[in-house]
Amino acid sequence: MLDVRQQKILKAVVYKYIMSGVPVGSKSLAQSLNLGVSPATIRNDLSKLEGLGYIYQPHISAGRVPTDLGYRFYVDSLGGRTRLRDGEREAIITLFSNKSRELENLLQETSRLLSRLTSAAAMIIAPRLRRNSIKHIDLVKLAEDMILLVIITDTGRVEKKLLDLARDKSHDLEEIQRFLNRNLQGKGLAELERLVKAPAINELKAPRLANRLIEAIKDMLSEEKYEKVFVGGTVNLLRHLDDEGVMRIENLLKHFEEQYFLLNMLNEALRSDELTVRIGDENRAKELHYFSLVATPYLVKDEMMGTVSVIGPTRMDYARVIPTVDFIAKALSRSLELLRE
Repeated sequence: MLDVRQQKILKAVVYKYIMSGVPVGSKSLAQSLNLGVSPATIRNDLSKLEGLGYIYQPHISAGRVPTDLGYRFYVDSLGGRTRLRDGEREAIITLFSNKSRELENLLQETSRLLSRLTSAAAMIIAPRLRRNSIKHIDLVKLAEDMILLVIITDTGRVEKKLLDLARDKSHDLEEIQRFLNRNLQGKGLAELERLVKAPAINELKAPRLANRLIEAIKDMLSEEKYEKVFVGGTVNLLRHLDDEGVMRIENLLKHFEEQYFLLNMLNEALRSDELTVRIGDENRAKELHYFSLVATPYLVKDEMMGTVSVIGPTRMDYARVIPTVDFIAKALSRSLELLRE
């Protein structure tokens, strides 16, 4: 257990190192903390903190640098005292105020904004189509034998597929479109199979085409093997790193092109439905042992739809990153809930 003075010293070491990237010495701490004790006493406390594994001294004459354990103490001590700056809050609110933006564009822009606000690499996992329900279906005739099938889901996602109608010369697209919207609005993948067997489909002028379209919709809703991950600001990972750190970044960036790696990494981090902070070796993926991950799910009516997360150096500004990730996830949840209404 650390006494009150040692806790203040440890938090000051972590904060100063996050802000400057320079090892923190006892003289600097004595001047800034005003603890009423000598630098020698502070040096003694620093030695105790080093012995407990919270900090280390990179060189004999250098100040102290936090370890993963030191960062963990700092993050846990933040509690609910972190908050967004007004300008950051306004930027997020402005992003989500545009109701006409397609979901994929919104998620890509969200990842870019999150990376800019946190100076880290941002990742947003999109909801899988099989989790969505249908909000509207459009059938757009492009040529004599070609139509565009457009599905708009309750999360604002827009999916399109071209269909060749050469085998279905006789058809009434407007009738089929009305039938599909009437029977599938608010429904998901499970209801599509029942509609194929519904007697009402045989009352249409072109029941075979209607069945083809239903099968096409089923394929569109179930074809994704993995969720999509929208990544922004990977260049931020190169900040504040020495030559050895750059080599670690290059190794991590190779994996950023592999969607399944990102998904496995994030799914591993989010075993709970709360915001998670993994620091250094707390990450199971060895590629993240020199980085920190801050991740949280976003929900729609208590159903987890995806995750909002950032990866950065362990020397990230947790007091800013944590509330930013949390606020963006909540804003995204509210935006998707409005789309469902």
